[in-house]
Amino acid sequence: MKSVRYKSVLGLAIGERSLLAAEVVMGERPVVRRVAELEYPPGVSPGEASQFGPALDSLRKKHGFSTRATVVGLPARWIVVKQKDVPSTDATTLAGILRTSAEGEFSSELKNMTFDYIESQPSAAGKTVLLVGTPKKYIDAIAAACDTAKLTPVAITSSALVLGAATGNSSKPAGLVLAIGASGAELTAQQNGAPSAVQHLRAPEPSAPFVSAIRRAVSTMPSPPGGREILVWDQTGLDAQALGQQLGMTVRAGELSSLGVEVAIPSLNGTAGRYAPAVALAMSMLGEARPGVDFLHSRLAPPRTHRLPRWAYLAIALGVVLIGLGIYSYVTLSAQQTALANAQNNLKPMTDNLAKAKSFIAQVSYAQAWQAGDHRYLACLKGLTQALSDDDQTYAINVTLKEVPRSGTAAANLVDGEKTPPSGALAGTINGKATDPNGWSKLQSKLQKSQALGFTEVQLHNTTNADRSSEVSFSISFNYQQPAAAH
Repeated sequence: MKSVRYKSVLGLAIGERSLLAAEVVMGERPVVRRVAELEYPPGVSPGEASQFGPALDSLRKKHGFSTRATVVGLPARWIVVKQKDVPSTDATTLAGILRTSAEGEFSSELKNMTFDYIESQPSAAGKTVLLVGTPKKYIDAIAAACDTAKLTPVAITSSALVLGAATGNSSKPAGLVLAIGASGAELTAQQNGAPSAVQHLRAPEPSAPFVSAIRRAVSTMPSPPGGREILVWDQTGLDAQALGQQLGMTVRAGELSSLGVEVAIPSLNGTAGRYAPAVALAMSMLGEARPGVDFLHSRLAPPRTHRLPRWAYLAIALGVVLIGLGIYSYVTLSAQQTALANAQNNLKPMTDNLAKAKSFIAQVSYAQAWQAGDHRYLACLKGLTQALSDDDQTYAINVTLKEVPRSGTAAANLVDGEKTPPSGALAGTINGKATDPNGWSKLQSKLQKSQALGFTEVQLHNTTNADRSSEVSFSISFNYQQPAAAH
């Protein structure tokens, strides 16, 4: 887990009947800013997120807890512990050894359990670790409840282990830490600066069975030189001195200042010690500190297995990208083809209309040349009539006139598709017959001499003698440019 420095942390110590909450703020000496206790309403259990979440959210709003980063401590009844001797080795190898050990000792429940561990100081023979586990359903329920209450769980651990680690060093070596609540007690043993055992005990009332339970629990733990000492954190008003007399050992009442904090809540009037589990939980994550056990970020979580090599993932990702690009290209091309087909369908009737319009324009343009404002055609026909003799021996069968296109610079400057504009001159052909063999020659000569009338480039193309007749068919071409005086 990436190390994060927290300047304020909310500690939540879950009990069987109630929850203790403490908000601690970082400073030269950490300050306990707010504390509160939530007694579970009827039907509400911290193991059920749907019930516990709204109750936790109500507690946060009622007491004004503003810190979101939260450390949650589970009760001793929810955890299992196993002390194990292991060789001195690196963290990866140790995790593998403990994971294998857990599979052997908790095989039927392993898939539903979350494990972590606490290490003691190594020695020449190795070291001792405390293997700690809890049902995964509790981790999931707590995380969901925090989400409902708009809190961010940064660690989920054991309240007893954290409180024992925080206060055990203030007692004698192998000291005992006893946290007493109305519904039960939690006893932890410390050895070489690390927790070595955790036990859940019955409720403190009635007193005699409770004292007997403590004696039995203590008897199972090694007795250090100089005798045992118990440090008590009490929520019930128990007399520590009287308890020591009954147990026959030293019993001291814990003070919150021994945790290295100041209490900025005058109204507690000496009862701040009852919130020690919640304060210890908050302190375990304040600044750069971390709890010894964290089920939320377990070091024994199975390592992620990669069934495929890294290059295979890259190849798959590249394939997905290429497939995506192919699909996108296909869809885009289909859309463009559909748009093109629609445009072509829309263009077809426009093309038909355009052809009709061009034909109409050509007809109108041709007819326009014959309107009263343009005398070229009439003037040309008049000149041809004057050139023909009136001896009824030479006559025209048909006359063809057409515009002469403009040439030169004006034609070169035309854009693609634009027709060459007319030059104003006419090119004509007169086809006729003459009974006089020299009739066509006379007509050609007159036209050639009629340049003043506008005729130029007069040429004879062919003459043909009709069979059994003296008639001669002829064809003469010419250019006509209407004289300026005739306009």
